[in-house]
Amino acid sequence: MKKIGIDLGGTAIKGGRFGERGQLVAEFSIPTPARAGRMPIFQALFCAIDKLWTEDTGLIGISSAGDIDPVNGVCVHATDNLMGWTGADICGEVERRYHVRCIADNDAVSALKGELAFYPKAENVTMLTFGTGLGGASLVNGQILRGARFDAARWGHTVLVPHGLRCNCGKRGCAEAYLSATALVKQGQKRMLGLVDCKQLFDRAASGEAEAVDVIHRFEDYLAILIDNVRTVLAPEYIILGGGVTKSAAVMQEIIGGAKDVVLARRGALAGVYGAIVERL
Repeated sequence: MKKIGIDLGGTAIKGGRFGERGQLVAEFSIPTPARAGRMPIFQALFCAIDKLWTEDTGLIGISSAGDIDPVNGVCVHATDNLMGWTGADICGEVERRYHVRCIADNDAVSALKGELAFYPKAENVTMLTFGTGLGGASLVNGQILRGARFDAARWGHTVLVPHGLRCNCGKRGCAEAYLSATALVKQGQKRMLGLVDCKQLFDRAASGEAEAVDVIHRFEDYLAILIDNVRTVLAPEYIILGGGVTKSAAVMQEIIGGAKDVVLARRGALAGVYGAIVERL
């Protein structure tokens, strides 16, 4: 069966078309109109699907930020990273438009599913995704850890700094407020003129700019704490780091060091696209 996998994040909607043997045969990406509301987000989602659509498509999988009910394909809650996405009937809208079966899950869960192909014997794995927000998902004893919000391993919203920065979830001191790409850029912009994105921040740190180096060192310190918390709570065989922030290989390797249990996502930015079409886990 030919399938389309879509990863809907706060910055971009990435998609791929997969052939009969599960091979990726086409890709497409479009910016997410994340601040524009539900209908513009759906329109961008449909645009991505249209670019990848073929008449013999048999399944569309959606990896989406937010708390996703994987049984009904509905976003039960989303932060302002996707304005108006709370309550979105993702699978209902997709199935009405394309008349094929749709499945949906949280983006970090999907990224984990996409990476598990490289760890077929592992039963305890945690995935951390660093993008517009900070996603987390954990495989525990061979099962995705789920709770009342459908994805229980919400590592991005565990408190890293008591009484710290306000997170867009409403709490203070969440890991997302310090370790997401959004947080990194905000911290950099407070100290450096003209900073646009994470790539520029990493480039300026690599060139030795003191303010940029300090921001990156703080990021490394906070991430080390989060990784240690994951180890303490779940003792996974692997902790996989993915998302746009991990494109800076030098910074990530500095954090990983010689640790054998911390690895970078093998599928890179496409982990969620591959995982979106994984039906069972």
